[in-house]
Amino acid sequence: MANNKYYRILSFDGGGIRGLISTVMLERLEQKLKQHNSDKRLIDYFDIIAGTSTGSLIACALATNRFNASEIKSLYIRRGIEIFPRLNYVLASLLSRIRIGFGQPIYDGKGLEKVLKEELGETFTFVDLAKPTIVTSYDTYNRQAVVFKNTKTEFEKIPVWEICRSSAAAPVAFPGHKMMNQGFLQYLKAKGFDIPPEGAIPLIDGGVVANDPALCAIAERLRWNSAPPTNPKWNALVEEKVNLENILVASFGTGHNLNRIGITEAREWGLLQWASPLRGIPLLDVLFDGSSDAVSYIAEEILDSRHFRFQPRLDQDLPAFSANPGNMAAMQQVTETFLNQQEIDNKLNQLVNMLV
Repeated sequence: MANNKYYRILSFDGGGIRGLISTVMLERLEQKLKQHNSDKRLIDYFDIIAGTSTGSLIACALATNRFNASEIKSLYIRRGIEIFPRLNYVLASLLSRIRIGFGQPIYDGKGLEKVLKEELGETFTFVDLAKPTIVTSYDTYNRQAVVFKNTKTEFEKIPVWEICRSSAAAPVAFPGHKMMNQGFLQYLKAKGFDIPPEGAIPLIDGGVVANDPALCAIAERLRWNSAPPTNPKWNALVEEKVNLENILVASFGTGHNLNRIGITEAREWGLLQWASPLRGIPLLDVLFDGSSDAVSYIAEEILDSRHFRFQPRLDQDLPAFSANPGNMAAMQQVTETFLNQQEIDNKLNQLVNMLV
């Protein structure tokens, strides 16, 4: 922090394929920063990166130091259809997986795992990331939040793709992830938590914990004042104490969905309507949007002008679990329109000035 007035946090929300919206905004920020210094990479301007669900992919991809914002945007456009396949594939997959007494998630998760392994690397571990990185998930067996931190020894050897897979296992949409990493399991045992007989912990989407993980990152940095990271790799990060007045947050959402749920629907919908993939799984949208809004409100209250939140309002239904070309083109268009507003451009310029 000696070279900069602020301790700088970069945060990404969950939101399925609408992570593309975050990457378009991030690309614009990257372009503005390049105008100041063409040699510096985007992550050079930030001290901690945090992500939830689809945001974990963006955060971890950046922190590998192998991707810029444009390349991550391209990843969503090129490979989104592998994660969220077309309806005919989904139906065939569902029929092959249905068992008596059990429903099945909409997607089998194979495409998601394939993309994560190929893009992030099967053996690339959490501690290999170039920046302190925080990712949220949820342990359904012990009913507790899980906040993965690559500054914590117990988490550092987990492959990055597994961290992201754990964070992106949205209920209804994807199967939960079986976390079998021995360091993680031993950490839970030491904390007094139980391990299922199968020897794995079931983890689901971090959006049920914090769809906007900015507060997790703020709390982590403040904690270092009294309890520094356990891995000496990060010793240089805690040479100075940091207070709230020193913290700056750039937080990127995945779009505030204005697909309105009216009085009749709110009063009369049942499980089939709230969990309907044809409606974009409204239950998840409502829960995750509410989680993000709460975090954004708190962060703005405690940081004031040092909290930069970028969250387009979507005036059309852009499903979070559909990677069809029309849906993705509409996401890019609505985000460009949002960014071209004078108020938003001024806000980005103010953020850039504070970063540089």
